[in-house]
Amino acid sequence: MLVREWVGNTQGQGWQYLYSQDQLCPFQWHYHPEFELTFTQHAQGIRYIGSDASPFGLLDLALVAPNQPHTWHSSPEGGLKEVQVAYFTLGWLQTLAAQGAPELYSLCQWLKQIHTGVIFSPSVCQELAPQFALLHTLRGLARLSCLLDILARLQQDSEMRLLQGELHNGDRRLNDALSYLQAHYTQRPTLDDLALAAKASSATIKRLFAEQMQTSFSALLVQLRIGKACQLLLHSKQSIPAIAQASGFPTLSQFYRKFVELKGCTPASYRKQYRLP
Repeated sequence: MLVREWVGNTQGQGWQYLYSQDQLCPFQWHYHPEFELTFTQHAQGIRYIGSDASPFGLLDLALVAPNQPHTWHSSPEGGLKEVQVAYFTLGWLQTLAAQGAPELYSLCQWLKQIHTGVIFSPSVCQELAPQFALLHTLRGLARLSCLLDILARLQQDSEMRLLQGELHNGDRRLNDALSYLQAHYTQRPTLDDLALAAKASSATIKRLFAEQMQTSFSALLVQLRIGKACQLLLHSKQSIPAIAQASGFPTLSQFYRKFVELKGCTPASYRKQYRLP
């Protein structure tokens, strides 16, 4: 599900730091106008940035460009996954550079060239792991200085991989259609319902799904329902027929068919393999 994520400032600054620990990195397809630097530890899964879908390992460091759809998804196997995220804007850095920190100009020029995203090399991930540990413990100006040191080092990674992909342009009609679908996917929404919510024609919404999300209404509807089913399988004791109904599937047979198609196993096998004790 592609949603517009709202990122606020941290105490009036033009950047924000977030830290989380969890058993898994859930699939949350989203975008926002800020750059996002994400460092993950102790997790393995698939990283989705734009049209790039690649496996990531126990240490992973990626820079997501503004308005680039992205998410990380890992299984709940193993211990707690650690995720550190720094959001920031190019405008904020340009202002700092213009108002007394000219050392940032080269960083700003480098960021201007990143239109999709960057995956950094394993060696740089390993090298910067202590810096990210400091970033979490420091506060105030020391934390800001640590972030700028990290960004400066990233510029020098000769083995970084630049990503390809499409930017999400924030089309209001698509956003409205997606918001409606997110609120009603467990019911029986139709393409006409989404078009009505978006004040557009069904043909237009169908085209926007294809052009901007590289998917269809029906395919995304199934993905949302399967995602809901997975959540219930792992975090509830409901029966599989009850989960199929709660997830919006009209028949149990369709639920089984689509689940195996997307997950490669039956709902019962998925629950047995991934459910926490």
